[in-house]
Amino acid sequence: MSDAEFKDRILHLQEALRKLSELKEEPLATVREQYTIRDTILYNLQIAIEALTDIGNYLLKRGKHKIPRTRVETFELLCRHDYLKGIEEEDLATMAQFRNKLVHGYAAVDIDVVYNILQDRYDFLRMITVQLIEKSEGLDEVS
Repeated sequence: MSDAEFKDRILHLQEALRKLSELKEEPLATVREQYTIRDTILYNLQIAIEALTDIGNYLLKRGKHKIPRTRVETFELLCRHDYLKGIEEEDLATMAQFRNKLVHGYAAVDIDVVYNILQDRYDFLRMITVQLIEKSEGLDEVS
């Protein structure tokens, strides 16, 4: 990934989090009834997790660390190399697995569970975002 693509991922992540922040205020009944709101939440959760993974992979590559083979491994390595602090690897693994369920098991996604994740884990996503962006600041441009 180029530096320009990396910066683009950060912008996509920030935009997804902004939308999720707005939608977090919607009541569960509205989310159940209005497919446009429900689909926007699902899509932006997926984008946020994918962008976090891409940003993490970029940082690991720039730090000359092992290249992960899975999303779970990406988050494990980010913790082990101190890119993420104060975050349980198990919580990150659960997040990566949730993204996989959104993409591959979408027919079995329970909207009540998704709503609870949005309500309970939004700050968690923001915390990861802040830490990764802070780690990326000051990186030299790739030659």
